[in-house]
Amino acid sequence: MPPPVLDWAALPPVLRRELRASHLGEAVAVRLYDGVADATDDPDARRFARHHREVEEIHLARLRRLVPAGGESRLLAPCRAGGWLMGWLPAKVGGPRTFYAVLAAVEGWVDGHYAGQIALARRLGAPPGLVELLEACRSDESHHAGDAARLAGRPGPLARLLAAVAVACSRAGVALARRL
Repeated sequence: MPPPVLDWAALPPVLRRELRASHLGEAVAVRLYDGVADATDDPDARRFARHHREVEEIHLARLRRLVPAGGESRLLAPCRAGGWLMGWLPAKVGGPRTFYAVLAAVEGWVDGHYAGQIALARRLGAPPGLVELLEACRSDESHHAGDAARLAGRPGPLARLLAAVAVACSRAGVALARRL
């Protein structure tokens, strides 16, 4: 699905802020999967990370075509580093099941975040194709959450703690990206 053709300057400021936050989130997601790949030798976890990273790269490429140079969040570099750590830490200290639990929680949160953006875009009469793009991203994130949840099993205390921290960081990142 090609991204819609948008006049960035003509978009309502609230939609520009939301797209900036989504762009940041997809950049973070790509790095999260890099962190996992750097932390584990488990072939299944590495294969999972590689496949899901490819999907996140597609999302990021589509959003890069929407968000013009200079329209990105100023937090891109530090948040990308945080994304890498968000993947590396659970995979390194807790193993693949801990990583899967963190991912299930984060991707589940992202699914809800996209749902809110879709509702907002519809209310504002978003340009053709924008809602469809957000829906496609949301569908992929929902699948990622489900895939990870199945592999995580019943998360232990460390996994639950790291998942809560990762979701809190995701919330904070989005809130800040809307402003910076």
